Amino acid sequence: MNRKGNIKIGCYLRNIGISGGVKVVLQHARMIQELGYDTVMITKRVEEVAFIPPEVRVEEVKDMADLPACDIYTGTQFRDVKALYETVKAKVIHISHLDERVDYRARLSGESLTDKYRRTGPFSFAERYFDRLKFRKRIREIESVYRLPTIKAAISKHLAQIVEREYGQKCVLIQNGIDPRVFYPDAARPWGEGGRVRILSIGSMHVGFKGIPDTLDAVRTLRKEGRKVELIRVSPTGPAAEERGTALVDRFYTGLDEKSVAALYRESDIFISSSLEGEGFGLPAIEALMSGTPAILTEISSYLNFDERHDFASFVPVHSPEEIARGVAALMDDAGLRQRRIQRGFEVASNFTLEKTKEALGRFLEEVTG
Repeated sequence: MNRKGNIKIGCYLRNIGISGGVKVVLQHARMIQELGYDTVMITKRVEEVAFIPPEVRVEEVKDMADLPACDIYTGTQFRDVKALYETVKAKVIHISHLDERVDYRARLSGESLTDKYRRTGPFSFAERYFDRLKFRKRIREIESVYRLPTIKAAISKHLAQIVEREYGQKCVLIQNGIDPRVFYPDAARPWGEGGRVRILSIGSMHVGFKGIPDTLDAVRTLRKEGRKVELIRVSPTGPAAEERGTALVDRFYTGLDEKSVAALYRESDIFISSSLEGEGFGLPAIEALMSGTPAILTEISSYLNFDERHDFASFVPVHSPEEIARGVAALMDDAGLRQRRIQRGFEVASNFTLEKTKEALGRFLEEVTG
């Protein structure tokens, strides 16, 4: 008798669209099903059907009262976890994808503000005051959700450590992984083909902790120095004002599937992520390293935790466009450095496989189901 088949697990995600976080949740749903559990993906809205693996069964609901009956529910966004905990009479697993407080703290300090919160009108002082009140309230709400007696897991080491240290609850690491059949190097392609270096940047300008403006500033600096660089941007959302109608971004893509993104890694010469500390994992960085693309990464917890030795990428402080530009120039000028970064990056990325993710998820669910 299949004991697992008698256990129904509902993976809840409010919206299914194109993003790294959604991709991970869908991967987890597929893996849970492959592990033998009766699995359903639950959502209020499907924005991108093509993004859903064909093996994953999806059930759309109007509100939380319509949730299908399950023995266990999983949630990642703090609002979803709170709603699940308050609604269902079953075990709730909170899988942390990022420390949501960091982004709100960055907004409070002014370090990271998207267009929405750059107040410039006649009532800007009052608007900023109420924004700060809202940000502080949101931080308290996030912390209250993490204090709930839900079952905790996290996708990266530093997130698991935060949960255990700050909330006093056990948190299991279920590290993200990638498919080496999709992400792999193209050794035949010459680096810097045609004397022009292609730089790849992935993430939405509308998400503050992605730090995209720093990458744009670095490209401006490189071009002022006479460096021949091409900037390729990939985002789940459309271009922001700074990217639209300018010569800064040579190519802009949105809505790409996984294989198309993998092809762009192999086409690119350098990958840049200028993310801030709010980055929960940084899946594109691992994908780039696995694809043989040398990377320039910021010195944030998620990236530093990829490996104990930090020689697999060129690391720069956050908010350092000049350092990013110097890192690009060094990779352009030093073939030996470039090759070392490519080799070590591939070695480190090879430790992040979907098989390892599935094994960790399987052990975790065995423990949860007893």
